[in-house]
Order: sequence, then structure tokens, then C-alpha cells
Amino acid sequence: MTRTSVAPTSLLEFARESDPVLRALLEEKVSAAAKLPVDLTPAFGALRDYVLRGGKRLRGALCLLGCAAGGGARHEAFTAAIGLELFHAYLLVHDDFMDRDEERRGGPTLHVSFARPEGVTRAAKTVSDVSVATASAHAAGSLAILFGSLCQAWALEQILAAPVAPPRALAASRLVARALAEVTLGQALDVAAPLAHSLARDAALRIEELKTGSYTFALPLELGALLAGASDATRGALANYALPLGKAFQIADDLLGTFGAPEQTGKSAGNDLREGKRTLLVLHALEFATPADRALLLSGLGKHDLDEAGIEALRGVLRRSGAEEFARAESERLCAQAEAALESKSIPTAVGAELRAIARYSVRRAS
Repeated sequence: MTRTSVAPTSLLEFARESDPVLRALLEEKVSAAAKLPVDLTPAFGALRDYVLRGGKRLRGALCLLGCAAGGGARHEAFTAAIGLELFHAYLLVHDDFMDRDEERRGGPTLHVSFARPEGVTRAAKTVSDVSVATASAHAAGSLAILFGSLCQAWALEQILAAPVAPPRALAASRLVARALAEVTLGQALDVAAPLAHSLARDAALRIEELKTGSYTFALPLELGALLAGASDATRGALANYALPLGKAFQIADDLLGTFGAPEQTGKSAGNDLREGKRTLLVLHALEFATPADRALLLSGLGKHDLDEAGIEALRGVLRRSGAEEFARAESERLCAQAEAALESKSIPTAVGAELRAIARYSVRRAS
């Protein structure tokens, strides 16, 4: 199986169309920041750069495909698609802080940017400004969370601005609220899981489904279909595609986070191990590793100061136990299950072809 960094056509097209719109929206926010009682222009600029720093634009593209599957016009879902990209950025900002990540897409995470001199405000002119401009780690993290939440608010504005009839707009708001609750719960479970004495594989997959899979595939496809007024059959087929693919995507993400090349992924490898994440990889290794390897894995999991040699030793455990091979096979199995759902007659042929390409890219990507 060949890894790929070449995105499907629908993702590339949406990125070309959406990036100028996102830039204009965020530039407007940066300009408005100069009028605040404390000039937070650099902080708004850092958020703008963070949002525009690459990304697959997967969720927005899926929203448009969900709309097309339901027979809707592209303009009915475009603002919602923009909103989903901001929604994704909001979740990444929070996730980066909670996971202590310092890099995202080849640049600093937001809380790291804010901790740098003048990372929050313009050159300080008063004593109070100095205390903000040289933000402590706690203040930088707090501001990152707040700016992530600002991104969430902007996302909701865009999603609810969809030019559709009020009943569909109301249904969209309920859908997004439910998805927000699910992903927040998933993140809470992800943070708490390393503290648990044990975790079953099914439980780990459920956490990953809530944390990432649900809002990456199910939410955008259902949102687009809902805005188009799609039939129950179409929405059902899209759900049957999205649910297994969400799990496959997260498994692939875990593999990249452990074995991926930082120059391709845009972030350092091994942080999941430093955080002690109970991913499918880790759970398989804990079950099937030799006693010595299991002890080695347990001794290193959750050590925030683990160096590269220590990370490589844990990677060795994952390989020898068969965890890496098992996870890759499981992601492919789930991808095939998702593709099978596209055989439904309620999915237009052209949309099905793009969704099939996205499924394969999602589990075989190199970044």
C-alpha cells in the first residue's frame, strides 16, 4: 500500500475557493482588533496565520459533497463549509494546548505563539501592557483557549448564515450543537483515558469516534445533506459511509502521529506516546507484547521528557507486538466498509467517486 500526499480533486478545488474567503474574513477580524481597549492585533494575526497555514480543507469539501448528494446547489452549503473549517481550527487550538503540542502544520501552535515576546499585543507602552505582552505559559494557554473559542463563535456565524429556509437552518443548528457536545465529550474522554487502569479496544475506538471521526465525516456530510433537503435514504447512506471512515481516519492519524515523518506531517512525532494516549496501537501492544516489551512500553508511556531514543524504543515495541501492522490493516478494513456504503443508489455516481477517493486518501495519506 502506497502512502500519498496528493489530495483528491474536490479537496484541492475547495481549498482554492475557500482560502481567499477565509483570509478576507480573518483579515477583517485582525483590522477590528486595533479598536479594542488593548490592541490584540498580533494575537488576531497569529490566529489568522494558524487557520491559513495549510490543512486539507477536508470538512468543508465534505459539506459541499453532502449537499451535492442531496441535490442541493453549491451556494446553499458554501458558508457552512467555511464555518466547518473554522470549527476545525477551534478544536485544533484547544487540542494543541491540551496535548502540549508545539508545532502544527510546520509552524508554532497558538499557545506557543502567544508565549513569545509581543505574541499577544503590539509593543508595550504601559506596565499593564508589558505584563500581557510577555505572557506567562498560563496566560498564553488561557488566551489560546479563548481565541480558539472565538474561532468557534465565528464558525457558528458562518454555518447559521446558510441561505436556506428557516426550518433547515434550525435543524442545522441542532445538528452542530449535538456534534459539539459529542466532540467535547470525546476530548474529555481522551484526556481522562490515560488515568484509567485499563481500556478495551472498543472503548478506545468509541472515544476516537466521538473526538474526531464524528465531526470530521459525519457532521459535514450530514450538514450539507440537511441544507440541501436530502432524502432519508441519502442521509442514511452518507452516515453508513462516514461512521467507519471516521474510525479509519483516526487510526491513520494515530499511525502518523507515532511513525510519520515530521517534515511531512508538520508536527513532531511521538507526542501521543509522551502524553500516554491509549490509542488502538498502544492497546494492541499492551495485549500482545512480550512481558519485557510490555514493561518497557508502560515505563515510557506518559513521560513528557521522553527523548527521541526513548520514543524509538517504544516504536520498536509497537512494531514487534504487531500493533503497527494490525492498525494499518484495521484502517483499511474500515475504509473498505465505508466504500461499500457508496454502492447505494441514493448516492449520485460523481459524488460517490469523490467520496471513494477521499476515503482512500484519508487512510493512506502521508501527512
